[in-house]
Amino acid sequence: MAILPTITPEEERFLVEHRFGVVTTLRKDGSPQSTPVYYVFEKGKLWISVTQDRKKTYNVLRDPRVTMCALAEQSPFDYVQVMGTAEITDNDLEATSWRIWSRFRDPMPDDFPQRLVDQKRMLLVITPENVTSRLTRV
Repeated sequence: MAILPTITPEEERFLVEHRFGVVTTLRKDGSPQSTPVYYVFEKGKLWISVTQDRKKTYNVLRDPRVTMCALAEQSPFDYVQVMGTAEITDNDLEATSWRIWSRFRDPMPDDFPQRLVDQKRMLLVITPENVTSRLTRV
């Protein structure tokens, strides 16, 4: 795991170990639009499966500034908030989507590759620029 200058080892560990968050993009009028998502944190970036026709995809294509708040799913509900820039890509779509989907879906559907095509899946990739967190020590 490569440590980014803006992220502590504890924050990086949290992002790797968790799977659920809320991504916020900016609408055309500048107001926020937030969506719950599953993600993976790999190679110093957040990877989220999206579709071509969703608001968050359009928003990122127009304005790449995003925030994603990764959340613990149990009390005390720690979080790591990542602010950065995003891009939409289909590079390594099937393998990366498999890693994301397998975090919340078991078993994986036999027709997984076709579902990606049918649903017009893409990847939203966030490069962190600033990270804040609340991580409790138990």
